[in-house]
Amino acid sequence: MNMELSNFGLPRKIKERMIREYLSGMKTAQMLSDEYGMNRDTICKMVSRHKDKFLPTFEQKPIILPTMKQKPKTVSESDLMREIEELLRQLNDARLKIEGYEIMGDILAEQYGIDLLKKSEAKSSSASESDTQKSACALSADCLATPGKHIINS
Repeated sequence: MNMELSNFGLPRKIKERMIREYLSGMKTAQMLSDEYGMNRDTICKMVSRHKDKFLPTFEQKPIILPTMKQKPKTVSESDLMREIEELLRQLNDARLKIEGYEIMGDILAEQYGIDLLKKSEAKSSSASESDTQKSACALSADCLATPGKHIINS
């Protein structure tokens, strides 16, 4: 009777069964040690070598998960048209608001000498800050005192 022996002096079939029982979780290394009369550390080394040899590691080969196909969302043409109309209305509102801000900026520049569109390289000094604050106070007092002035609320 010619039996193939493993590196640990066990028949290969027994070694494979031990590894399979351990990896499946059916038995612990201590249970296998008691059953086969083998040192528990030796069993752990045997399993570890098996894992290194036969089981892929994450570094060697990444696991690619299957992608789930999503059902295309069916949208009716009338829903799309309603959405387009709503977006166009919002766009027109935004344009109207911008035009109002531009008119307000022109009024401030012409009547009060306040330029809201400062250049980015303009540095504010303490003197110019106090001038701006005084102009703003004068503007608010003037607007409150004078009925019929152009005031745009956002």
